[in-house]
Amino acid sequence: MDDIFHMELDKSETAAPLYQQLADGIARLIADGHLPANSKLPPIRKLAGQAGVNPATVVTAYKHLESKQMAYSRIGSGTFVSPLPVEQAPEPVANLNIRPYHSGINLENAINFANTSLPHEMFPVAAFKRAFDEVLEREKGGAFSYMDIMGHEPLRALLCGYLESCGIKTSVENVQIISGAQQGVDLISKAILRFGDVVFVEKPTFYGAAGAFLSRGGKLVEIPLLEDGMDIAALENYLKLYQPKLIYMTAYFQTPTGVSYSLEKKRRLLELAEQYGAYIIEEDDYYDFHYGAEPLVSLKALDYKNRVIYIKSFSKILMPGLRMGLIVLPKKIRQAVMEAKYTTDHSSSGFMQRAMEYYLRENGWETHGAQMRQYGGAKYRRALSAARKYLGGLARYGKPEGGVSLWLELPEGVSAEGFCGKMLEKNVVLTPGSQYEISGEDDRHVRLSFVGLSDDKIDVGMKRMGDMLREIVKG
Repeated sequence: MDDIFHMELDKSETAAPLYQQLADGIARLIADGHLPANSKLPPIRKLAGQAGVNPATVVTAYKHLESKQMAYSRIGSGTFVSPLPVEQAPEPVANLNIRPYHSGINLENAINFANTSLPHEMFPVAAFKRAFDEVLEREKGGAFSYMDIMGHEPLRALLCGYLESCGIKTSVENVQIISGAQQGVDLISKAILRFGDVVFVEKPTFYGAAGAFLSRGGKLVEIPLLEDGMDIAALENYLKLYQPKLIYMTAYFQTPTGVSYSLEKKRRLLELAEQYGAYIIEEDDYYDFHYGAEPLVSLKALDYKNRVIYIKSFSKILMPGLRMGLIVLPKKIRQAVMEAKYTTDHSSSGFMQRAMEYYLRENGWETHGAQMRQYGGAKYRRALSAARKYLGGLARYGKPEGGVSLWLELPEGVSAEGFCGKMLEKNVVLTPGSQYEISGEDDRHVRLSFVGLSDDKIDVGMKRMGDMLREIVKG
């Protein structure tokens, strides 16, 4: 095979740069099938000798091929031919093409399937009122003093116990209190990303996280999501090409699809992150809303290489306005995240942290969690029943056994945005799938959140959807 690399380069002053000629020659070899996917290109000095050029020219040629997604490098191993044809390698996205869909819509008295919050009567208001009163009585004005950057240590100690009950073993010094999950994603982005760094996200994904990565100069590559998690073959191919700093995912009840990862895929994801030097952000918003018999095993619980940055929000399970959560940090990035937190807001609300610590110490987590699962499970079963009754044979949907929503695939030829617009005329508010793809291209899916609706409204809303779909299909 070495003979194919003996290239005649034009060294005249008017010729193209030598690195360009060399890169173009290798590109032709790839296109003609002489260099199959993942085959290794010659060592730099060897190719320099064969082509009669300086080693720096070969380095530049290889970098040029990498920029065109025709090759990838592996530290200590060399440069290899791209695992994918050039036309199949996606261009990293640097801009979010999602536009706010519900802005300007009058939601009053509507059947709102876009709302993901629990009804107010499910909030533990009385228990938090006692916590607020106790903290104010005990601490007086000191209740509002600044906290340590990492957070209130007694609260972090309690949370370590909670995390251990979920299979995540960590220590107080690795737990960072944050002002909600969105801040957690932004802090990690601020601490780790540099302009132009690549981040992998699921396709579809949560637009809030995508926006945080982009705001810090990141570029996004979407990894297709299958019924049991990311497409691992695509993930590995893209890892070779893009060498991302971060992989953002949700192991259970993903937003918006409701997909949960298989144990096999979780383990493979960890192996690949270690192999290619990427950190994984695992966001946990809805793990508490699981309705099946099988226990959940978070990705972080399997993380023996310390590659997972685990972010948990308390807002979904307790109250949306609480604006509090935690990050479990790998030691290597702890200092960088602390600095990012300090320059963002110094520390999360000291009063709320003290109240949260009192609430958990007095009430624990499981009683309220069990109530939420019972309530959410009943709504989930009602939503499935209504979907079978009114959407059966019209729309496809998964059965996630958890979370707060269903992900509907509309009949072929039916535009999701068009359908959502027609349903607004029927006083039913839905979220089109275009709100969850960074390209904004999805026009086949609709997200239905059921937890904030009465049973009657779930039934009425689903019936109106079914009637509208039949009308559109009959056309």
